[in-house]
Amino acid sequence: MEIQQLLSKYMLEISKVDDENKLYGALVGILKRIVDFQVLNVLSNNEVIYSEPQDVTIAQEYYADYLQWIEERLHPTFLPFEDVYVGLIPIFKGTKILSVAVILTTTEPTAEVIDYLQLIAYLSGITLENLRLFKIVDDSRQYYETIINVSNDGIIVFKDGQVEFKNLRAEQVISEHNRLLDEILKNTQNGVEFFEFEEANAFFSVSIKHIKLFGEDRVLVNIRNITTEKEIQKLKEVDKIKANFIANISHELRTPLAAIKAYVETILSMPMSYEEIQEFISIVHEQSLRLEQLLNDLLDFSQLESGTMRISLESANLCDIVDQAITVVQKLAEEKNVQIMKECSPVVIKCDPRRIEQVIVNLLSNSIKFSDQQKENKFTKITASDEGEKVRISVEDNGIGIPEDKLDRIFDKFYRVDNELTYSIPGTGLGLAIVKEIVEMHGGEIHVKSKVGEGSIFEVVLPKEQGA
Repeated sequence: MEIQQLLSKYMLEISKVDDENKLYGALVGILKRIVDFQVLNVLSNNEVIYSEPQDVTIAQEYYADYLQWIEERLHPTFLPFEDVYVGLIPIFKGTKILSVAVILTTTEPTAEVIDYLQLIAYLSGITLENLRLFKIVDDSRQYYETIINVSNDGIIVFKDGQVEFKNLRAEQVISEHNRLLDEILKNTQNGVEFFEFEEANAFFSVSIKHIKLFGEDRVLVNIRNITTEKEIQKLKEVDKIKANFIANISHELRTPLAAIKAYVETILSMPMSYEEIQEFISIVHEQSLRLEQLLNDLLDFSQLESGTMRISLESANLCDIVDQAITVVQKLAEEKNVQIMKECSPVVIKCDPRRIEQVIVNLLSNSIKFSDQQKENKFTKITASDEGEKVRISVEDNGIGIPEDKLDRIFDKFYRVDNELTYSIPGTGLGLAIVKEIVEMHGGEIHVKSKVGEGSIFEVVLPKEQGA
């Protein structure tokens, strides 16, 4: 086979190699076809990096001299040594020698062969340089890929709305939370740069950045699991609420007790008319009822916490329960100058009448207590309507209202919507939590709609028959 054909075949072969040993193997193959040699070593930095096994060896002490010699020439050279020739073939790129092939041959090649060896060395040098550059790039890619994949944060790169890259953490999160990818795409399209995502008691913060990569637009998304932070935050909030609750309970207990003590001491220590005594006893009675209600709330809460709260079901007329609840709060409404309005459809339901009355009393008393004292015509309206298999109880008012960002928490235990309008209004923060528990024990639901300055609507939906 002519040398030109060998060169063409060699160029094709080395274009496919993917590591240095395969390149040197191809080099050995073409050299054997051009030069009859006995041994081949490839040197780099005075070390043998590739060797073709032969019976004859080249003494290692000559390596440094060979490399120094060839670095000054950058051209294949054959030096006489005893009864053979030592061939030095530099594999180079530009003026940089990458390695040197050292061979032993009994025949000195012709000038034409040496020129071909120069071309082979040059082609090998280009390929070797590319292989080394590719390895540097590949090592760098693997390095950064390893760092990215061991990250606790999920990382996704989008191009034209399609996932171009995602690390292992992102893959895991998306496989466990299918909606997250849709939320990311939706928020990206809406120009959102940060949002939080919650699903199955897991919380994630997601940041979205628009970047340029290789001159093209990309979207870089970072997903961080913040479940632990949220749990810690919630525990801190619960601790704070409990501390406030304890302080509030202490105040709520002391206030009626102090009033009872003061009025009783006054009655015992001072001569008073019958009318004055009656007035004082009436106040003592009111404070006793307040204290009794507080203790009942604490007892209900204790049962709620321990899971021992029970309901006793019987058939009852809903309107009778509503009327009884109105009677309980009527005096409070008169004191607050709040008009109570009622609409009730005659309907019999299966329930615990005492507990349903407790629900209605709580909603009505809250409606009255949180009335807007700046308004001339204050009202609270209770509506009980028959809706087939269910009944709907609605308590509406034109009071101070509840801020929108507080609505999802008002049924939490200990929670009070305290602000400059409500801080002076007595209460434990347990009432609505107990109400919600009673409603749900009846298989019902409770919902609230409210707007600050306009009022609130609490709606309770109950089945007529339990299990319906």
